Amino acid sequence: MKRLFRILLIGFAAHALLTGCATHKLKTQSAQSKVHYKRIQGDLTRADLTEINRSWNLFVKYKPDSLRDHWQSPTETIKLRTGDCEDISIAKMLDPAIRKSIPADQLRLSYVHTPQGEPHMVLIIGLGSEAFVLDNLFDNIKTLAESGYEPVYQLDADGRVYRDDIWLRSHPRFEKFEMILSELK
Repeated sequence: MKRLFRILLIGFAAHALLTGCATHKLKTQSAQSKVHYKRIQGDLTRADLTEINRSWNLFVKYKPDSLRDHWQSPTETIKLRTGDCEDISIAKMLDPAIRKSIPADQLRLSYVHTPQGEPHMVLIIGLGSEAFVLDNLFDNIKTLAESGYEPVYQLDADGRVYRDDIWLRSHPRFEKFEMILSELK
């Protein structure tokens, strides 16, 4: 009987401990997201991001893909000094200054629709409407809300796919981007 009582007591205690850990994990995650947002503003300022964006925009001449859609690695983009919006956004995302300062889950290639409804790709740093947009169409940094872009899907620096800042765990990974990430490792 004592043994049964101990097992029940341990079972209740384990459930309480697990529940507590889950609650702590959620609190920790929200605290981490605040820290990440501060890191964006702390390590790299908006002015720093503007300068990185402007530098890439000056260095890489926009050139659309020919017949097939090809995603270049940053090495190819640097070598060719040309690329389309995907290539330029990938190069910005994998820029060492950005990669070292911003968590991978807050660095997102974002396939968007422009206010005119045209497809485009940009780099988004952060989450929500206040996330920063680095774009080859303008040198200054804008927030997502200021840009007028409507994100369709996003890929983070680890290759995870998102929609509306929600990780789509069951979504297949994008082969084109996976190849680029594997080349860098």
